Amino acid sequence: MLARLVCLLLLSPSVAAPLTLHVAPGGHDAWSGRLAAANRSRSDGPLATLGGARDRLRAVRQAGGLPAGGAVVEVAAGVYEMLQPLALEAGDSGTAAAPIVWRVARGAAVRLVGGKVLGGWQPVRDRAVLDRLEPTARGQVLVCDLAAHGLPTLPLLAPGHTWAQSDPGNEFFFGDQPMTLARWPNVGFVKVGALHGPTPQDIRGTKGCMEGLFEYAGDRPGRWVGEPQVMLHGYWFWDWADQRLQVEQIDTARHILTLQAKPQHAFGFRTGQWYYAYNLLSELDQPGEWYADRAGGKLYFWPPRPIAQGAPRISVAPNLITLKDVHHTTFQGFILEAVKGTAISASGAEQVHVVGCTIRNTAAWAVNLSGRDSSVRGCDIYLTGEGGVNLNGGDRPTLTPGRLHVENCNIHHFSRVNPVYKPAVMLNGVGHVVRHNLLHNAPHMAIGFGGNDHLIEYNEIHSVVYESNDAGVMYAGYNPTMRGHQIRYNYLHHIYGYEGRGCVGVYLDDMFCSADIVGNLFYQVPRAAFIGGGRDNSIVNNTFVDCSPAVHIDARALGWAAPGVKNLETRLKEMPYTKEPWTTRWPQLLHYLDDEPAVPKGNLIARNICWGGKWDEIEGKARPHVKYEANLLDQDPRFVNASKLDFRLRPDSPALRLGFQPLPISKMGLYASTERASWPVRHTVRPGPARPPTPPKVARGDAPVVPVRRSTAAVKVDGELQPAEWDGLDAARAVVLEQGVGREKLGPASRVWLAHDGTVLRLAFDNPVRAGRAISTTATWGQDDAVELAVRVGPTPSSPIVVLRGFPNGTFVSSDEAGAPATLVKQAGSGVQFAAKVQSAERWTAELLVPWRSLGVTPTAGLKLAANLTVRKPGGDLWILWQGTGSFSWEANQAGLLQLAP
Repeated sequence: MLARLVCLLLLSPSVAAPLTLHVAPGGHDAWSGRLAAANRSRSDGPLATLGGARDRLRAVRQAGGLPAGGAVVEVAAGVYEMLQPLALEAGDSGTAAAPIVWRVARGAAVRLVGGKVLGGWQPVRDRAVLDRLEPTARGQVLVCDLAAHGLPTLPLLAPGHTWAQSDPGNEFFFGDQPMTLARWPNVGFVKVGALHGPTPQDIRGTKGCMEGLFEYAGDRPGRWVGEPQVMLHGYWFWDWADQRLQVEQIDTARHILTLQAKPQHAFGFRTGQWYYAYNLLSELDQPGEWYADRAGGKLYFWPPRPIAQGAPRISVAPNLITLKDVHHTTFQGFILEAVKGTAISASGAEQVHVVGCTIRNTAAWAVNLSGRDSSVRGCDIYLTGEGGVNLNGGDRPTLTPGRLHVENCNIHHFSRVNPVYKPAVMLNGVGHVVRHNLLHNAPHMAIGFGGNDHLIEYNEIHSVVYESNDAGVMYAGYNPTMRGHQIRYNYLHHIYGYEGRGCVGVYLDDMFCSADIVGNLFYQVPRAAFIGGGRDNSIVNNTFVDCSPAVHIDARALGWAAPGVKNLETRLKEMPYTKEPWTTRWPQLLHYLDDEPAVPKGNLIARNICWGGKWDEIEGKARPHVKYEANLLDQDPRFVNASKLDFRLRPDSPALRLGFQPLPISKMGLYASTERASWPVRHTVRPGPARPPTPPKVARGDAPVVPVRRSTAAVKVDGELQPAEWDGLDAARAVVLEQGVGREKLGPASRVWLAHDGTVLRLAFDNPVRAGRAISTTATWGQDDAVELAVRVGPTPSSPIVVLRGFPNGTFVSSDEAGAPATLVKQAGSGVQFAAKVQSAERWTAELLVPWRSLGVTPTAGLKLAANLTVRKPGGDLWILWQGTGSFSWEANQAGLLQLAP
């Protein structure tokens, strides 16, 4: 009876079995593929390749169609060299009822490999090559004849045609790891020296030159003379714009490198930026490095262990799997690797899923997924040349969601070729989800997003942004219509920026609007939640631990970014914001251009916890537009065990009384699943640099006090510091400026002498600068040499702060950066006398006289004024303060006191 029931079930159309095809090493594409192994007569058995399975399925369709249950292609354990991709088209699709599943056999390790194994390795005997190598390398380096493997020549490396875009060409792998194209230095970077290009470059006061013509230190580049193609990879002007460029000439007498004129780096070159050299036979000096004689068809390699133990392989295939307009198709359990481009590229996809795969050692992305209702789930992705998964789908004008998902993936050590703006996950379009992923160990950002209505939740992210400072863990920018994003329940931790000099957590750059940052946990993330002049964003119910600062909001469009407001108007008009569904979703866009678009309105900061570090960094002009509600600051939140990074709240936490909702910490990150490529997952944080302590908040009783002596000496305001005018310029009476923003000691120190005569506050500045950079002749705060006096003109911390600045060219500015009313800013600058004098290439002086009436201050004896003094020294990128504030230099409430003597 039971046997009869089973037979009936098997015959029932509702449970129709799929067609199963088998692929195995030793198979043959002329066989049927219906058998998992060859029959005794070897007349039938499994197919040999995935391409053979595709063709067999096509033949079945043509002969009458697939069964109602669809089809399964099951691949046996083995290594499958795929020098051309498996290309699927619309006709290869499944349906909802009859899907196509490509999967590995149970328990099998199936490797789809886009490269060739290289054999025939021999010791190097060519005297010219040996003479190029370091003595320690000569007995270690092996050579392979590429022509014997069908690769008589390799194309020359191509310089990046623009920044953040370069093609590494053929890559070389050993022991399933990418090897290093011989470089110098072996680790890290060297700095760009003095510039010799004839065309100056000046971007808002940051100066350089347009030509790649600069000095180098030491004699190492002399070894490179005669090398056929010397390449440099550098961050030439900004730390968010890298490019690979070729050296044209090495002048060993003058120690100058000249780069090829084309392609040119778009932003130019700047002293102090960083680069390394590569593609150099003479630098093949340690295990794991390789070099290709591209014209001669030879590959040289110093193996880290015996060559027979590592399957040396060179990438050849452009992709491994391509899908165009394919539906209802799944790939599950494969290892994909050693490809010159992106491993899996799908366009026009619907219900296409990549599940439980390991994707590694790609020159570009792991997966490029365009379409709708498709996903990448449970995958391990690492050692990609660019990012992890690139999503694009949905329709912005109609706000139709694409519903693409990346879930439960471990993506790490990515962006190794093109390090910037190639994140673990990139979202473009509408309505995608990035959930429960572990993202870590990368030089730049982890998640980038543009478009609308994306959901980024339950992810754990650490050890990223280690090669840049002006970059974020999550990043979006420069568009007022890209609204509706939710960034919630994520754990960001152990993030420090290049050389430990800071970066950003969630970075809403350049007036980006309408993202909700809710319920996230930030630990040791500088500028954890960053609103760069945008509006309608919320920072709610987050926990910030040891973040400096936790929250940043600026008003850049009211200052240096004001020209960009016109671009915001252009981007607004790219979308039908005056029509449905836009008018219902975001009615505020109807009046955006009429409602002071440069002003960062509508930002909410509510019910957050901040413990350790510093709470906020709010530009004065932005602060009046920020709404604060019930944040727990400087009060122990009662974590379960902060020393062991257990940031759950105890039942008696004071945050709960403010309405704070406990975070779902246990749900953040990966979860166990049969779809996971591996389990358990082990990972470690990247060691952080030693960091200076965060400045404590200054209580008025603790603030350093400087007496301002009364003086009747006449002062001629000419920038020359005369002893008769300034108490003999007695060093013991000078205020020494030698603190950085974080109160670390910096130099060279500046000195300031202060005095008053009952009507005027007097200041004299003596400013030594570092050698090697000329004292600036322009007047842009933050970019040029300058001095600053910040004074709070009122008795309470909320009283306005006046900011007065002077520059070596004699320019004086009364700034509104601290948010003082326009009338006060204008009044504070009236009657001020300022003069400066460049004394030498390494020193300039200045005199500043400020009438008390301009400040609205009555100078009574004993009066204490909250104030700070700052000198900007672009040489070395130094901010030298009297008192480090941990934030803006003008934060007088976090600095010291000037006390007027009788």
